[in-house]
Amino acid sequence: MKEITIICNPAAGSGRAQKKWNNFQSELENSDVNYRVFFTAKPQHATKLTLSAIENGSKRIVSFGGDGTLNEIIQGILINKLYPSNEIELVVLGAGSSNDFEKIFPKKQWIEKINSLQTRFIDLIKLDYLDFNGANSSHYCINNSSIGIISDAGDRFNKLGGLFKLIKKVSVDAAALIAGIQTIASFKPITVNIKVEGSIKTMTSLSNITFYKNPYVAGGMYYNKSVKKDDGKFSVAIVESNSRLPLFRLIPSLYRGTALDKEGVSYMECESIELTTERSLIIETDGEIIGKPPVKYSIINKGIKVVV
Repeated sequence: MKEITIICNPAAGSGRAQKKWNNFQSELENSDVNYRVFFTAKPQHATKLTLSAIENGSKRIVSFGGDGTLNEIIQGILINKLYPSNEIELVVLGAGSSNDFEKIFPKKQWIEKINSLQTRFIDLIKLDYLDFNGANSSHYCINNSSIGIISDAGDRFNKLGGLFKLIKKVSVDAAALIAGIQTIASFKPITVNIKVEGSIKTMTSLSNITFYKNPYVAGGMYYNKSVKKDDGKFSVAIVESNSRLPLFRLIPSLYRGTALDKEGVSYMECESIELTTERSLIIETDGEIIGKPPVKYSIINKGIKVVV
């Protein structure tokens, strides 16, 4: 097999990825895997390392980190100018806090996975939105993207320090739960306009909207309905409520996978959707805060090749 490029984020999983890498490197050294490893040192570094690896001829890229690291690598694969994205093989070794992407595939030992010849094409979601400077921008999503309570809670989850940071090291689920409760306590409903297949609908009490190819959204939370990995559509889960109490009650159902069965929650599947909001909000995508609406979500059918 040709040389494999591993992009490792040692800070993933609150720093636990470094220890995982040390252990995995020992396995690699005792194998016949031909590889080079590059370590990220700052935000967006994984995207630059991916572009550099592809420019140097690498066609198998390994993400060693969390979903945020994976998201940055996806951007590099999609924006490279040398090869179509479906010619690059992506290997995902989840060493972060949540590792939601790996949950939708059968488990394999990392050394087996990095050598695997089994690949499949899966869909991506493309976002066209405004960055925080107000400029038009594009981004690619492999798991899910949210606007509302989940995006605000995700921002809080990433930023809080002190005792919260310690809790995050011990339990991602506990930290996500605390961030969610704190966000709901101060959240106000949103008025949005949603355009789907030419039809526009106004919602005056939106609490959250999630667009996803992967039903796992944060730690142990997941939705009980989802499109297939390569069917050319994405799922949309919409939560509407003018009261905080139903939102607090919704939290346990997210861990049980029954949220879509609750009152005030609706579900649909589509190929594209546009959304505008009456006030400035943030967009969370694969665990990262990327910009703000207005935003258009559209599917890229079988847009990337993953090793399974």
